[in-house]
Amino acid sequence: MIALKLRTSASFRAVAQSSHILQEFGALPLQTVAPNTVMDWVRKLGYYTLTKPKPVADDWILLLDHCGQLGAEKLFVILGIRESMLDFSRPLAYTDVTPLWISASAQWNGPFIREILERLQAQLGHFTYAVGDYGSDIRKGLRLAEVTHIHDVTHRIALSVKRLYADDPLYQKMSQRLARIRQQFGQAVAAPLLPPAQRTKSRYHNLRPIAAYGQHMLAYFKRNPEAPPGHEGFHGAMLWVLEYRGFFDEMREVTTAICEVERVVKHHGVSAGTLERCCHGLSQVSTSKGLQFKFDILVYLHLVLALPQMRETLLCTSDILESAFGKYKTYLSGNPMAGITDLALCIAAFTCSLTPEEILEACEQTRTHDVARWGRVYLCPTLLKQRQQAFENTDQDGGKCVHKTPPENGFQ
Repeated sequence: MIALKLRTSASFRAVAQSSHILQEFGALPLQTVAPNTVMDWVRKLGYYTLTKPKPVADDWILLLDHCGQLGAEKLFVILGIRESMLDFSRPLAYTDVTPLWISASAQWNGPFIREILERLQAQLGHFTYAVGDYGSDIRKGLRLAEVTHIHDVTHRIALSVKRLYADDPLYQKMSQRLARIRQQFGQAVAAPLLPPAQRTKSRYHNLRPIAAYGQHMLAYFKRNPEAPPGHEGFHGAMLWVLEYRGFFDEMREVTTAICEVERVVKHHGVSAGTLERCCHGLSQVSTSKGLQFKFDILVYLHLVLALPQMRETLLCTSDILESAFGKYKTYLSGNPMAGITDLALCIAAFTCSLTPEEILEACEQTRTHDVARWGRVYLCPTLLKQRQQAFENTDQDGGKCVHKTPPENGFQ
């Protein structure tokens, strides 16, 4: 059941129901379980993986970042991987990395992060370098701890794209028009042709859907110069796209260049060889913004190659950590008011090999009391707990509060 939960997108309820189905049809001699039981198993496996002894070595590479949710607290996670264990023939997988630190706080700063890094370094050995975004607290903490910082390529590309489009009046006007079209025709016959929803946060992390939509609409108008029945209003409202042909062509070139760089660098790291491959892949760029992006990304790659800790090949992406954050948020999506809970231990659980022996050992050696104690030490009170305390004895009759707040884990 733990493996089913961690390896699929099934909810805790779905996993628990699966045990009923398997038992009913006699596929496996399983005892039926409740959703909360599956959740406890995931917590125990995550706690076991996070706290078990790690090897002492002089080639640790860190992947670190924050995860923000509703509320002032942020979850800070550090994953590690031995440089000798890197395989640049493929992207990183969850089982490649080791969870080193998970904690939450409302006040993250450079000295606080340095203290964590120094504590880990005393336990694990030498940190070769760290990969993360350029947040001021992470950047300062790494500098104070004297750990070389490599700017994560995904965030670096997003910054480059933001420089290209954030102050571009054509992009701003196009973005506003697409938003109005979605609002205006959301309930119309032309709803299948609506533009993609635009991100409100980290908008420049992914312009690919907008660029692709512009190209599709240009091709659509070429095939349908006259509006099909029922699409007259949408057809007329979208004719402005024809005036943006050059803009969308340029955006397609930029997004194609981004795909080429990410395909090479994220899979195979930064080295003299991947730099040459990126230069070759960007050789056909010709538009103004395409050339600006090419210059910016090549400067980034040369700066990484110039680091004093330069090895033959350097890891420069923390996408595996961003993926873990995404899965963790999905676990909490049923109860967004929960905030940061001890289900953050699922991030550590993702890295398990999920062999029967490992799962059995984790469940036998980890007590529920251990998980609860870890939560009290490393996490803040959940939003639901704070809400319950604030609304205690606040019913209109002046007596004790009689309404029931949903439990923290999102299940009745």
